Amino acid sequence: MMLAALDAFARERRLADDPLYETRPVDFRIRLGAKGKFLGLESTQDERGKGQPLLIPRMPQRSVNVAAGFLVDNSKYVLGYEEEPAPRTRKAGKGAVRSAAFLKLVREAVSELRVPELRAVELFLENDAAREQALAERAKEEWTGSEMLAFVVGDSVEPVHLLLEVRAWWARRGETEAAGGRTGLCLVTGRYGVLAETHPKLKNVPEAQTSGASLVSFNAKAFESHGLEQGDNAPISQQAALGYVLALNDLLRKSEERRYRQGIQVGDDSVLVFWTNSTAQEERAILSASDPTEADLRRFVEAPFRGLEPSELDTRNFYSVTLAGNSGRVAVRDWFQTSVGEVKQNLRRYFADLQLGAGPAEKPTPVWRLLKAVEAPSGRGLSPDVSTRMVGAALRGQPFPRQLLSAALDRLRLPPSDDKFEREQLRLRVALIKATLIRLSRSGAAPLEVSVSLDKTNSSQPYVLGRLFAVLERLQGAALGDINATIRDKYFGAASRNPATIFPRLLQLSVHYAAKAESCGWLEKVKTEVMALLPPQRFPRNLLLEDQGLFAVGYYHQREAFFANRAAAESSTATG
Repeated sequence: MMLAALDAFARERRLADDPLYETRPVDFRIRLGAKGKFLGLESTQDERGKGQPLLIPRMPQRSVNVAAGFLVDNSKYVLGYEEEPAPRTRKAGKGAVRSAAFLKLVREAVSELRVPELRAVELFLENDAAREQALAERAKEEWTGSEMLAFVVGDSVEPVHLLLEVRAWWARRGETEAAGGRTGLCLVTGRYGVLAETHPKLKNVPEAQTSGASLVSFNAKAFESHGLEQGDNAPISQQAALGYVLALNDLLRKSEERRYRQGIQVGDDSVLVFWTNSTAQEERAILSASDPTEADLRRFVEAPFRGLEPSELDTRNFYSVTLAGNSGRVAVRDWFQTSVGEVKQNLRRYFADLQLGAGPAEKPTPVWRLLKAVEAPSGRGLSPDVSTRMVGAALRGQPFPRQLLSAALDRLRLPPSDDKFEREQLRLRVALIKATLIRLSRSGAAPLEVSVSLDKTNSSQPYVLGRLFAVLERLQGAALGDINATIRDKYFGAASRNPATIFPRLLQLSVHYAAKAESCGWLEKVKTEVMALLPPQRFPRNLLLEDQGLFAVGYYHQREAFFANRAAAESSTATG
């Protein structure tokens, strides 16, 4: 289903119309005379060092193997460039092996065609001195080996590889190679075709090789079965294999503004890419021309669709796949399909679940920041796939991983640091706790009532106990001022787990705080109001994990209410 959707995307966007050619940036043109004489190295790079996009014969798959492109390739293949010169032994260096492979393909074309420009390229490649002359056009330290080079001959501006006779030969050669392949029923399209022995590689996947990595691969005996080799283990036609790879590479490609054209970095080793079955124009309207990053997903949810009825676009299919790299292979961590309208609704709910406080909705917090706020100080504790599961839950409208609730509570039990961002970290942790509780309640797993801001009518025992803890903390601060260790530092974790053990002691201390503090009668009044909401058996022996989360939300709500009251009082004094 996933590969079929990607193949359909490639066909809709016409990415695989020409399986023999692709568009890539070419950095330099090598200009030759009619007899193969080197005339100059012409840069096609812009002021940012980006090469000119040009249609070229599709590059072959390669990692450690030697596989040359046809008439266009990097300087390692075209000029035999090597970072370190090969030792003078009988065995040829890598540069010589690569340039020989590049020349071999050119000779194959020359043997069947009478094209003077093609013969000029052959003569140049056979002349070691001419290739050295081309390399000498730039300082040695300027060459990287990745520069893409093409050929022009004489005064022509048309590259040799785009000449009509050359293109026709390349097409015939491709048809001949395809005809020699094994045919069979394609698992993606359901039609008979020439099956791919190996699949093209995906680029720009986190933690994968920079040269690319395979999504479908059987490159070792351990992955094969029933005596089948490589692609025969999952028969997919060459056209479909090329289609799904071109689709993913189009979604994953970098742009000037962002790392992925249509993807979101999820954790350190994963990327979520998404697309629809709309046309390119409709999809631009759906995304409202915004950057598809977490912080801008609200624009996707709220933006009016330009020129099309929202109801029409809401019925379009929405696809999402999360990919993780592992050296030469790519793993699928998550995949699902729904409708655009369903995703919009789920994202609205996601933002609402994370909202904390009575003020206007804040800018959405990226998932990585939420997870950073709840991970252990050592950076350990969360499973590698938790970010993938959280983003998937947001898009699907499902409960967050329960692990997040446990991690956030563990982080709250640690004494706060002196970091000036501690208040913001507290907000992020409690927001995640609140959202996790709401989603658990919505799924029927734990019927809990969680509000956005302080709810003075909420008589849920864990929530009220959290409020009471915040009141007692405020009483201590009013009486003692800034001290090294507050009751939050010492008792928050124990109070949220075992209230009956801690609260009697804290209430005794509060009596002394009230006697010592000046003008804190209003705090005593708040304490009385909060305690009046508790049942006769005020302090349970222990609280379950979900109740501990509700305790933390009550604590935060009451604490922020104190901050809001103080800010209002200061504002009133300033204006008066």
